[in-house]
Amino acid sequence: MLILAKRVARQQLMLLAIIFVAAACSSPATSAAEPAAQPTTAPNIATSVPATVPPVPSPAIQPAPAATSEPATATEPAPTQTPKATVAPPTQTPVSPPTSVPEATETPLATQGVPQSEVGVLSAKAMAFLEELTADFSPRQSGTDQELAAAEFLASQFESLGFETSLQPFTVELKRSSVEWESSDAGVPSEFKTLPITESIEASATGVLASAGMAFAEDLPAEGLAGKVALIERGTILFEEKVNRVADAGAVAAIIFNNGAGIFRGVFENQSRIPAVSISREDGLAIRDLLGLDDVSATVTVETKVLDSQNVVAEKPGTTGNGDVVVLGGHYDTVEDVPGANDNGSGIATVVTVARAIADESYPFDIWFVLFGSEELGLRGSIAHLRSLTPEKHEDIIAMFNFDALGTGDTVGALGDRELVGDAIDIGEELGISVRRRVNLPNATSDHAPFNEAGIPVIFFLADDISRIHTPEDRLDFVQPELMGGSAVIGIALLDTLIDG
Repeated sequence: MLILAKRVARQQLMLLAIIFVAAACSSPATSAAEPAAQPTTAPNIATSVPATVPPVPSPAIQPAPAATSEPATATEPAPTQTPKATVAPPTQTPVSPPTSVPEATETPLATQGVPQSEVGVLSAKAMAFLEELTADFSPRQSGTDQELAAAEFLASQFESLGFETSLQPFTVELKRSSVEWESSDAGVPSEFKTLPITESIEASATGVLASAGMAFAEDLPAEGLAGKVALIERGTILFEEKVNRVADAGAVAAIIFNNGAGIFRGVFENQSRIPAVSISREDGLAIRDLLGLDDVSATVTVETKVLDSQNVVAEKPGTTGNGDVVVLGGHYDTVEDVPGANDNGSGIATVVTVARAIADESYPFDIWFVLFGSEELGLRGSIAHLRSLTPEKHEDIIAMFNFDALGTGDTVGALGDRELVGDAIDIGEELGISVRRRVNLPNATSDHAPFNEAGIPVIFFLADDISRIHTPEDRLDFVQPELMGGSAVIGIALLDTLIDG
């Protein structure tokens, strides 16, 4: 309960003295002066620290890969290959001054007990930054020039605060697939979106398109599939059984289309003999309509590509030089062709807002702000960052705060280390901010996971509505500024608890 009082004493000592003298002079019979009111500026936030850890398979808040049998439909999740991240020496990136911020707006129910000057101001600042980020740097697809441009912009924001800032490069090996059509018919689509079936052989094969139904034995044409590309419908039997059957019949490649809306990621238990990819049901039905055209052939390719990515790392040194570190982080990349306002523009806006709020504050520990690249490809940035650290530095990390998809929902949520989450809830009760303890999300994770696996205490700030992430509907319209402001205030106050040990 003394968290904010300490900051009041530190920031308003002179004011308290004046109030005390004035009260004594004007009221001779009064007792000691009342303590000063709560401060009008938000407390300070810091971040937690990285460590080494085995790769984490699935990316933040994403559906798990499809099963190997006839699973239900699913939207496209991120790949799960183990990254081979290589970290090069960080490079300094110059920065421009932070942008101006509008005045605070009305605070909603989740923070209705908090003074406007705390949550309201930080909410407005976070929203102003999110609007700029979304307008100028969306989408920010993992491992692309879009992601690099966003990283350079974000680095400039930290460097303008006086923090030692660098880009930390790493590479990601990612299996990719494609289908190219060769047809004289103008109605044949030029391309379809594909995903490689996990454990598909890497190869490229061309053949005339042929239907194989669901790839039951009775579905295959009597003449076989020699030299053909088999079009298969998902359902009932294992992907591996389907593809093995058409390969036995002579097919040189396989295209499996979904049995429900959207695309999916399939998995073989063993490596296939022919390249195999998945496509959406909509595209599969369109392709099936082409089967009457004798001159339609397709080239199916599955290959590994190496992508360049980077983390943004900014360091605020502590006052004691004891080596302790707190890391505050979140990923800044998005999936393809989405605005990414909530996932994870909201988390990045919160981290930047916290960094600005505490820029002139002193802490006994170092604070590292780490914005992770290529999270959507399987937590690649956080894994690469941890691998870049020495074992000794791992031991120095005392906490990690992760901010991801926290801008849409009814209340601030937190999961992770029991003590950190408990402190966050207690702080929320003291300040009138609703903080709800969350359980681990099924089939989903985020950049706190590698730190947690390394034995580092973590807290993951998120909200309770992730229904629009990874879709074009992940827009600014649905982001609630007070959730960002509330998370910022809680995070800053948590830093103060770490000062007390």
